[in-house]
Amino acid sequence: MLSVCIPLYNFDVTPLVKKLVEQSQQNFLTIEIMVFDDGSTHSYKELNRSIKEYKEVVYLELEKNLGSAAIRNKLASEAKYDKILFLDSDSDIHPAFIKNYLPFLSEDHSIVYGGRVHPKELPSFDKSLRWKVGKIKEDHNAAQRSKVPNKSFMSNNFLVQKELFKRIAFDETIERSGHEDTMYGIELELKGIKIVHIDNPVVHIGLESNDEFISKTKQRLETLKFLSDKHKDNHLLDKRITILKYFNLAKSFKLISLFSVMYKLTQKAIEKNLCTKNPSMLLYDLYKLGYYSKLTKQNS
Repeated sequence: MLSVCIPLYNFDVTPLVKKLVEQSQQNFLTIEIMVFDDGSTHSYKELNRSIKEYKEVVYLELEKNLGSAAIRNKLASEAKYDKILFLDSDSDIHPAFIKNYLPFLSEDHSIVYGGRVHPKELPSFDKSLRWKVGKIKEDHNAAQRSKVPNKSFMSNNFLVQKELFKRIAFDETIERSGHEDTMYGIELELKGIKIVHIDNPVVHIGLESNDEFISKTKQRLETLKFLSDKHKDNHLLDKRITILKYFNLAKSFKLISLFSVMYKLTQKAIEKNLCTKNPSMLLYDLYKLGYYSKLTKQNS
C-alpha cells in the first residue's frame, strides 16, 4: 500500500497521474494518489479536474496558496498509508518506476530518494539555463549521490515512512520555494537519519524559461539569507550549501563589498549571457555570489 503525494501548481498533471494509475494496476499495488492544487490558475484547474475520474485519486483545490513546504506537510498529514511517495507534478516517469520502489515498501528504510534527470536534448532555446544547471548540478546517479547522501537529497521524488515524517516535517517558515529540501536533508542528518539513494529517477519536464529561472534563483538566494540568519549556529548549513562556502571564503578575505559592487556593474551583462543557448556556469555561480553579497550588504 502506498500514498503518492503530489503538490500541484500551474502544471498539467494528467499524464503523470495516468501513468501512476496504470503502473499500480500492473504491479497489483493498492495506491492512493493525492493531488492538492496550491492556487493554480483557473485554466489549469479545469484541465486537471479530470483526474477525479480515477478511483485511486484524491484531488483537492486549496483556497489559498500554502507554499511548497506547507503543502507537502498537509499532503502527508492526510495520507492514509504508512509509506508516502512524494513526487513533483512536473515529472515524467519511466515504465518501471513504481516497480522499482516496491522492494522498499516492505523493507524498513526510513527514507529513499530516487533521483532526478533532465531531458537528453535541450527542449527549447529559451530554457537553456534551467536545463544546463539541471544536467550539470543535479543529474547524478545513486553512487554519486550516496557519497554525501543527505546533501544530495531533493524533495521531488522520495519515499518516506509516515511516522518519520510526523516527527520531521518540512519547515513551514519557508513560505516561498527554495531550500526546503536542503533544510530537510540537514534536519535528517542532525537526527542521525541517512538517506538511501537508488537509481529510479523522474525526468524533470517543467523547465522554467531563462528569465523565470533567473528570478527564481534570486528568490532562492533570498530564502537562503533568511535561513542563514535564522540558523546561525547550524554548522551543516555552511557545510552543505556550496554558495555559503564561497560566501564565507570571500568574507574571510573581506571581499563582500567588492562582490556586491561587481554584481551591480555586471548584472545585465551576465544575465544576457545566461539567456544564451550555452550559458556559462562560472558566470552563473558568480552571479549568485554577487547577489547574495548584495543581500548581506543591504541587511547590514
